[in-house]
Amino acid sequence: MYTYLVINSDSQLSVMVAQWKQQGIKVLAMDFEGEFNLHIYGEHLCLIQLYDGSSFYLIDPFKVSPPSLKAFLEDSEIEKIMFDCASDSALVRKEFGIFLENIYDIRVPALAIGYTGNLSGLVEKYLGEQEEKPTGSKKKNQMTNWLSRPLKDDQVQYALSDVAHLFALKEILQTAIEEKGLAVQVAVTMKTIAKPKGPDKPGWTKFASWKFLGKEEKIYLKHFFIVRDTLARKYNVPAVRILDKHILLDLAKNVPSDAQGFQPFCYRSGMSSKQELVNLLLQARENAVTELQDA
Repeated sequence: MYTYLVINSDSQLSVMVAQWKQQGIKVLAMDFEGEFNLHIYGEHLCLIQLYDGSSFYLIDPFKVSPPSLKAFLEDSEIEKIMFDCASDSALVRKEFGIFLENIYDIRVPALAIGYTGNLSGLVEKYLGEQEEKPTGSKKKNQMTNWLSRPLKDDQVQYALSDVAHLFALKEILQTAIEEKGLAVQVAVTMKTIAKPKGPDKPGWTKFASWKFLGKEEKIYLKHFFIVRDTLARKYNVPAVRILDKHILLDLAKNVPSDAQGFQPFCYRSGMSSKQELVNLLLQARENAVTELQDA
């Protein structure tokens, strides 16, 4: 069982950062837990787990203000060891405008020496330990509600286990890449690993089959996606509760001509919002037709 300190105020975080620096602690292991359109609308940072090599900490982002989070996460004097930081860096960038600084992503050296698996596999491979997650499978915990407070102890133990081995793995992987002459290449990649690769793409372009759609299908998908997003935000529900991605694609490929044609696609919505969804989809269809005519 991991013992830990909860950081739940701006002043507490400020004091903790100052203490780390005074003690010469310039490296922390870090991971995030978030909400990704599973229980409410949108993506939200729910927890930050930290390990300084001897003690564990939890930052509650519901209690610590965005400016304080930004000051800490963008502090270039403190290196943060993470594993596969891409989704976490995107999360805080989109939600708070935070750009992670001084990140050492151990997935980079792992990939450099040919390892393509997950963190648990990395721990087992290089540390000879098979992690026993307190509540079962990783998938189960990824589906858990990290928005809830207070967090259950098994949630906390699961979250902290993701930072417990990062220091040891970093040391092992650094030695491995140095032996293979890959240290310079890894260092170059690390400089931009937490940075966006370009402008954030609209959600409708992230469908796996996007590149295979025709011009008209792409335009219809865009307008139907915007409808789904608008209603999900309005009612603060996961977007899939309005229309799932398979239905959106089906609508884009087989566009109904009238309200009756849209009705069968709207079965996920409650009775109170079903007609609203149908009306919005009809308007989206007209918007798409207008865009096609103007193209």
